[in-house]
Amino acid sequence: MTTVVVQAHPVEDSFNGALLERVRGGLEQSGDPFDVFQIARGHRPGVADLNGADRLVLVYPTWWGGQPAMLLAWIQDMLSQPESLADVRRLVAVTSLGSSQLLNRIQGEWGRDNLSRRVLAACCAGATFEWMPFYKIDRQSQTAIDAHLTKIESAFAQD
Repeated sequence: MTTVVVQAHPVEDSFNGALLERVRGGLEQSGDPFDVFQIARGHRPGVADLNGADRLVLVYPTWWGGQPAMLLAWIQDMLSQPESLADVRRLVAVTSLGSSQLLNRIQGEWGRDNLSRRVLAACCAGATFEWMPFYKIDRQSQTAIDAHLTKIESAFAQD
């Protein structure tokens, strides 16, 4: 499986940076080929970078219920080019949220909805969507944070 990882966070030594490192570590363990693009650092994948990618992994913080503007802009660009996501069979979101799962559901989870409906529809027929959230990031213990990071790495190592 070929994977393209797109990360959108401006601070490298953040929790989101740790998520990216764990995704990368898991992919390295799996032995599957992958490429990482960090939008905040000016590394935006184009259509050619997504050609042949079976899996697209988006690593980002959920801000105000959705994706950061830099990621939304890239997604809009890709959706304007229908062939860009045509090979993607698995769309995965690895994200952190400041509020609880209940509050996010009450608010409609538009960021999750945007990916599971609009972006997934642009992927190949039968593509799947996986949501890998970490809720209440600001109120979690270090033990819970470490456990989540381990869970993320293991999930990508087993694919």
